[in-house]
Amino acid sequence: MITAALVSFGHFLAFFAMTAALVVTLVLLSEEINLERARRIRRASLIYGLAAIVITVFGLLRVYYFERGEDYYFTNVFFITKLILFFLTVALHIIPAREFIAWGSTIRRGAAPDLTSHQARSLRFIIHIELTGIGMILLSAALMAHAVGSTVL
Repeated sequence: MITAALVSFGHFLAFFAMTAALVVTLVLLSEEINLERARRIRRASLIYGLAAIVITVFGLLRVYYFERGEDYYFTNVFFITKLILFFLTVALHIIPAREFIAWGSTIRRGAAPDLTSHQARSLRFIIHIELTGIGMILLSAALMAHAVGSTVL
């Protein structure tokens, strides 16, 4: 019982960490990029990626070992919606992550990356879409938790 609670807690904590990493990145991208800001953005993107992995692992553990079971989850339209939204949101983050990874050599030389206002706007737009996806994931999770859209009760 305690293991199930800890896995649930880890799942939620990772989700909040992923969301916080996106918000931090969005805020940091709203001003001119200097060396320290670029390092923080890269760190936030790394946290995002690690959190997404933890969410996936703990989520699978919850589905198959600690919660209602796969029959319940995979027959619930909002669970499927939540999964699709999660993987689309994470896949969308590949675009900014590739940009941030590309900054590595510039940062190692002690320089700030050259980011045009158009690039910054595009990255912020993608992050806004990701945050919208997270909001939709939360809504789907709430509906799923209350058995809305479930064919197995």
